[in-house]
Amino acid sequence: MERTTKGRCAAVLLLIFLLSIIPLCLIAPYSAPSADDFFYLRQTLPVWEETGSVAAVLQAAFEQTVQRFFEWQGNFSFIFLTFLQPASFGESYYGLTAVFTLAALILGEWYFLKVLLKDCMNASENTRRIVSFLLLFLTVQYMYEPVEGLYWHPGAISYTFFYGLGLWMNGLTLRMMTRAAGRGCLRCFIPALILAPIVGGSNYSTALVSAMLLFLLTAHAFWREPRFRFQAVLGLIVLAVLTAALLVSIASPGNGLRQQQVGDSSVIKGLILSVVYAAYSMANATTVPVLLAWLFLAPFVWKLAKESKWEFSHPFWAMVLLFGLYATLGMPCFYALGFAIPERNINLIYFSYYPVTLCAMFYLMGWLSRRFEGWLPDFHLESLYERRFGTVFAVFCLLFALACGGQITVGKGETGGLAFERMPAGLSAAYSLATGEAQEFHRQMAERANICRSAPGEDIVLPKLTAKPPLLAYTDITEDPADWTNETMAEYYGVSTVRVQSD
Repeated sequence: MERTTKGRCAAVLLLIFLLSIIPLCLIAPYSAPSADDFFYLRQTLPVWEETGSVAAVLQAAFEQTVQRFFEWQGNFSFIFLTFLQPASFGESYYGLTAVFTLAALILGEWYFLKVLLKDCMNASENTRRIVSFLLLFLTVQYMYEPVEGLYWHPGAISYTFFYGLGLWMNGLTLRMMTRAAGRGCLRCFIPALILAPIVGGSNYSTALVSAMLLFLLTAHAFWREPRFRFQAVLGLIVLAVLTAALLVSIASPGNGLRQQQVGDSSVIKGLILSVVYAAYSMANATTVPVLLAWLFLAPFVWKLAKESKWEFSHPFWAMVLLFGLYATLGMPCFYALGFAIPERNINLIYFSYYPVTLCAMFYLMGWLSRRFEGWLPDFHLESLYERRFGTVFAVFCLLFALACGGQITVGKGETGGLAFERMPAGLSAAYSLATGEAQEFHRQMAERANICRSAPGEDIVLPKLTAKPPLLAYTDITEDPADWTNETMAEYYGVSTVRVQSD
């Protein structure tokens, strides 16, 4: 990194970001299986305990994926990984899910932003790093629901993990479309082609939006960039493989059977709800810290747009396309479930807010710089950033820290102690570790497991959880033995029934 003021500020942002994710990794070992985990682990963990064979576990996960494809749902990629999870080789490895998922999200978004900023916006190395580190911090720390996004395996792997892979594939394809034909182009094409069927068989939000984005990229290359026809053909191949995998997933017999139980689906209702929720989520995601971040980044984006060779001639349609891609992330769930949308899917919508808003700012600023050239007032922000960037950065960091603190709400918890809400995820993890809440949660979950294992075939009454760290505590069992979460847990441990004790 260059020894400049901007280079040092980028290094500071990198350090802050790395420090913010350390607690997220440290708390991971204290997570524990719950809800759907018991169903998935019941199919693979006993195979490992009986055989000690990785191949046997892989075969069991594959067989269960095929069965689910015909009986419940077609997302073959994420169903395979929900059966084949780290805990399939021992419950003590359950926490690795969060580490793998966090790595996929960070690396995927980092690469996509790198391509977007460097290859499409022609940003300098320091500008790219400043923008990327700041947006990565916001993406991870203000995740809509971290427990489903990182720590509960079925939600984390099914959505966040594959979202990261989707960003990687889309970044590779985008870079391929902006490079001259040659080895560099093929180095993007080959991994993108490998990722295409994996992403196509993942959650429908990631697969559908990726297919739409690749279609737009290839169509633009064929229509407007004759010198990139070869890259467009390669992009078309990636798109074809991705779309084929998505169609196989959609057409699975299990989807039809599942929809009969869920209820009637509606394209119109799904479309309306997707658009309304997209508008709401954009407004809801623009908190004070986020708004400060956009204001801080605006001069960078203005400079990039002003110096860009793009024409920026269709701002209305550009905004329609960007908003359409963003809204599509909610469409699969709203189409199938009506008004319901799980938090793990909402996470993807909030993740995408940052690159979508960045692209919208870049295009609109580019259009403004050309449409009203000579008319717009000059606030000398560019010269201020060049001459006094260290001061501007220090003031921003102070205001940003205050705004993040101002987001936190303090109340009284169930036990009478302090309860904090809307903390950044890393701070929440650090607090749970410092107070011992995470360790106590893990101890209580382990105690429950030991009680169940010591009384096979019996009716089990388990103590209530008194420690519920926000990042780790997902859906708990209830007082009703017939509740599906209770029945799944009972089957996993081989007991007759299980319930939590009444007050």
